[in-house]
Amino acid sequence: MLDYCVCPKCERMIMLDSDMPTGFCLYCGTHIAYDEAREDFLSGLRSAIPDEFSLEVDLSELIDEDDAQEDSAYGLSECREECAAAQELMGKWDFAKAFEHYSRACEWCPADFEAACGRMTSGVLKLNDVENWENRLQDCIGAIRSRNDWDMAQKSLEYALDILKKFLSKGGRFVAPYYTYGFFRQITESFPMLNKTAMEIFAHCLNVDNAPFTDAARLDHETTRFAVGSFSGEPDKNLRYPLLLVLKHHESEQTVAALCRALYVYERAVWLRNRDNERIDDVIGFMELAWKDLYAEKRRKLAADAAYDLLMMGGIEQNTTPKEKLVFLSRVYSYKQMQRMEPFFGEDLFFRRVQSEVYLRQQGASPVSAEYKKIQAKIRTLSDQMTATDYYSGTRFV
Repeated sequence: MLDYCVCPKCERMIMLDSDMPTGFCLYCGTHIAYDEAREDFLSGLRSAIPDEFSLEVDLSELIDEDDAQEDSAYGLSECREECAAAQELMGKWDFAKAFEHYSRACEWCPADFEAACGRMTSGVLKLNDVENWENRLQDCIGAIRSRNDWDMAQKSLEYALDILKKFLSKGGRFVAPYYTYGFFRQITESFPMLNKTAMEIFAHCLNVDNAPFTDAARLDHETTRFAVGSFSGEPDKNLRYPLLLVLKHHESEQTVAALCRALYVYERAVWLRNRDNERIDDVIGFMELAWKDLYAEKRRKLAADAAYDLLMMGGIEQNTTPKEKLVFLSRVYSYKQMQRMEPFFGEDLFFRRVQSEVYLRQQGASPVSAEYKKIQAKIRTLSDQMTATDYYSGTRFV
């Protein structure tokens, strides 16, 4: 089985086969002892976890005795034995084997909260099946019977998130935001005290190049081998819901703004030229949901600025005149898409000029129609309000 390790020479994160005593670093070629490289990786993770997050003590100490099952209950003694074995392995940071013991404990006593909580924690930390994180978290929440159970679940998640954060700082990455979205959304709904760390990690999941934890990871043939989760050859074109989660809960407006631009503005000319309607509709849908759910005004403004720079190509492209940009965009959108953008960009003169051109490209459209006259009237009003410098640059939304 492949495990994460750290090369003692170049200090890059690598993966080595645990069944082999030695291996080689992919990056510098150093011959490495597995045990030493594995311990270097684990010690680096441990150093980032404060003592108060240690789970060395049996998790069952937090369970309310009044809610505990009777010793005579069928399977309880076997459940406790499996949990004790799992706890010992958790202390050794052998999360994969701990997960196996917690899973067997859950089979003996499906309603036992210590087993459910431990299975969730070890399942997250063994890292290799992110698509199941949400289900394990839901199972754990469903088993909560008391305030002590809730506190134990939150403490366990806090412990897991801090280890995940350290994993990212070592050059690791998650490449399956489609799967991790439900997990992090559930954390924000059920454990709001963990929002800060959860959103920092999820922002990294969405775009590693904008992540605050590492600048070493890139999505290429090398680092993909050391990533958690699956990676699709095609970029995700439905980002509105994950991005809205970060927009709502992330503490740093600067990070949110950079993430919006990284996900939506990067290579915009390419997919606008190809009329990638799936991605265009995703950005418009992102705007519609941001306003519908009544996000904070500053966050809505941030979303609108990023969407405008994408959809209206705010900021003149190199070697592109304003007139060329107008002609280009008027061939990209349908009039229905322009109508959906109108609530957000309707007070922008350049948007109205594009809308006018798109309208006339429709079959049966006429310059004497009431709709066209209404657009032209709005253009005249905005023109009177703006200087020549503002004419093509846009007003930015009120």
